[in-house]
Amino acid sequence: MKLYPVLLNIEGRLAVVVGGGEVALRKVLDLLDAGALVKVVAPRMHEGMDEARGANPERVRLERREYRDGDLEGASLAFAATDSPAVNRSVFDEASRRGVFINAADDPPNCSFYLPSFVRKGDFLMAVSTSGASPALAARLRRELEKAVPENVGDMLAALREARRLLQEDESFEAMDFNSRGELLKKIVGDDALLARCAGAYRAGRLREELVGLIG
Repeated sequence: MKLYPVLLNIEGRLAVVVGGGEVALRKVLDLLDAGALVKVVAPRMHEGMDEARGANPERVRLERREYRDGDLEGASLAFAATDSPAVNRSVFDEASRRGVFINAADDPPNCSFYLPSFVRKGDFLMAVSTSGASPALAARLRRELEKAVPENVGDMLAALREARRLLQEDESFEAMDFNSRGELLKKIVGDDALLARCAGAYRAGRLREELVGLIG
């Protein structure tokens, strides 16, 4: 099976989580971190669900009852995280009718997408997937790859994002053409010391001056 890799912007979109246990809670917290609106449907819920709602009262809705057809109305994504294959299948069937992408925890036949094992540091997001074959192996590989990721990668990306904005918008760089700006960014990315220097300049609020010095 060939899968299409994609990163979704779900800020402000509704995700429905059917299930109230620890696995469901992890889904809810990750969805909230991505800016989604979340509805949880389950007769019993992990205490962390109430904590999540308390911290995000306008973005979390808890419905303590059994799942019923129609719960996915308006949803962009759905998650089935119950210990009942029959319920998971019912959620999958509704999602399929509505054209809603669904993930069922540890239940590949009832999934239209799979969740990778991932690590996030600021704007950096690295994901590893085995296409549902072995989440445990995906997690192991993610841990191995994470060792190669610099601890300050979030600062690096923030500096590069701001550098790109400055090069495009600041009058100090208006004489540079598109290719010259791209080459400068490639130069920064390709030099560890220079990249670290720019990250430090960004934190200190003097990235513009650092960039001016590089083209001078």
